[in-house]
Amino acid sequence: MARIRIKNVGKLVAWLMRGIGMTLRWEIRDDAGVFDATRKGWIWSFWHNRMFLIPWLHHEWFANVPGTILTSPSKDGQIIADVCESFGIEAERGSSSKPEKGMSALIALAAKAREGYEIGITPDGPRGPLHRVQPGIVKLAQLTGVPIIPVHLHYSHAIKFKTWDEFLLPLPFAKVTIVFDKPHLIPRRMSEEEFEQKRAALEDVMRVGTTLENLQCAR
Repeated sequence: MARIRIKNVGKLVAWLMRGIGMTLRWEIRDDAGVFDATRKGWIWSFWHNRMFLIPWLHHEWFANVPGTILTSPSKDGQIIADVCESFGIEAERGSSSKPEKGMSALIALAAKAREGYEIGITPDGPRGPLHRVQPGIVKLAQLTGVPIIPVHLHYSHAIKFKTWDEFLLPLPFAKVTIVFDKPHLIPRRMSEEEFEQKRAALEDVMRVGTTLENLQCAR
């Protein structure tokens, strides 16, 4: 019964995404080439508090590329998995912050990435710290050779929730600025120090995208 209730919540959230998404105005900057129809899937990196539109926009814009998203094993993660299912996106249950506990999910994601799937990861999820890139996403890129694409979203009008991630819900008819940043390539062989440098570099780029002013300055 609890599983049915959670799945119903997922369907309601998916309908909310569709309803809001259809009203939005978009400004898009594509520094990665994501609209190249011949490309294969990449690893999308977006902050936990800005994930709301990702399943909807992937379905609307990139339905030709199969997608998988990493979600936590929690009830909230199940709701996210059900939302993604509504948009034809698969889900792997695990954690980007604790790869030792999510190794099976990491292995499954690596297999999907090699098959050309789009992989979606919130690198500061599922529980933070806020805007701190955890090692799982870098490890996945290292294992597969698939580039990481930082995805920045800014809403002109949004509700900010009092959650650990300060989750943002865009309001209908808001303007959304979205930037697909330049790919981050992670070498297969690295020392621990080099690995940390790559993780920190990704974190720096992701943090630049937290405000519209920084995105405009980076153009």
